[in-house]
Amino acid sequence: MTRPAFARIAFSRLLLAASLAFGVSAAIAAELPAQLKPAAYVDGDVIRLGDLWDNLGDKANVVIAAAPQPGKRITLESRWLMAAANGHGIDWRPSSVFEKAIVERAGQTVDVAVIERELREALTLEGAPMNSRVELMGRNALQIVVAAGMPATVGVRDVVYDQRMNRFSATVEVPAGSPAATRVKVGGHVYASARIPVLTHTMGRGELITEKDVQWQDVREEQVRRDIIANPKGLIGMEPRYQLRAFAPVRTAEVQRPLMVNRNSSVTMTYRTPFMTLTTQGKALEDGSAGDTIRILNIHSKQTVEARIEGPGLVSVSVGGSRQLAN
Repeated sequence: MTRPAFARIAFSRLLLAASLAFGVSAAIAAELPAQLKPAAYVDGDVIRLGDLWDNLGDKANVVIAAAPQPGKRITLESRWLMAAANGHGIDWRPSSVFEKAIVERAGQTVDVAVIERELREALTLEGAPMNSRVELMGRNALQIVVAAGMPATVGVRDVVYDQRMNRFSATVEVPAGSPAATRVKVGGHVYASARIPVLTHTMGRGELITEKDVQWQDVREEQVRRDIIANPKGLIGMEPRYQLRAFAPVRTAEVQRPLMVNRNSSVTMTYRTPFMTLTTQGKALEDGSAGDTIRILNIHSKQTVEARIEGPGLVSVSVGGSRQLAN
């Protein structure tokens, strides 16, 4: 390559870089070859030529098609792109039959929990209980997506509430009150609810339940039987008798105070009076927590006595058991 030719190429590259840095005028852009964008993102309702190709000059703002729904994408194949280019006088040819452009429209998904909250408030006005709980049919499949930049406010209209069957139907619209709102028909059930403490994760025997392991949860009121723990104080400081599931109601019989004596473990047996203290070794015949009275086997006398658990591995014998302790 001659030096003048090399200099011309270098100057052309410098001119292109300067044009990109400071903005390419419509006249210069029109002289550059059209470049297809393999992926494009749009915010509005339409697709413009400039969304698909670079270097179109004034043609960039020409509307060519409707944009996909918010949060969706479409694929424009080479045949469609070729027809669009020819129809608008764009000098472009696909490099192969497989060349394509993917157009995606920005969107925001509305939180289902927000929808349920607005439905609960609307149903309360229709006579549903104040502490009602809404259960949507097809909740996991419900997805409302609106265009990015639009307010994601939720409105509820056309509410029909069957108080006898605890069923409802309604129309949810986002943004609320907008003529261009996305509207979806929903239905489900309404139940009176109650708040109970539950475990935030699965816990098993021997694990101490602390405040961070407990949270409030709304459940159907009919599920709260008399033996269900309704106060966090009934959980905190306790331990499960066996493995308990997370976020499930906990019954009083399913937890216990932390064990201080395990069955078949060795314990120190103590008998105290104002005048003397007797101690000996025993074997626990039962599990027990602080304050529980359990059966203990005196290792030396082979007699079984009842004793009160005072601490880890420590029990005190009542007056009636002092004779067996001494033997």
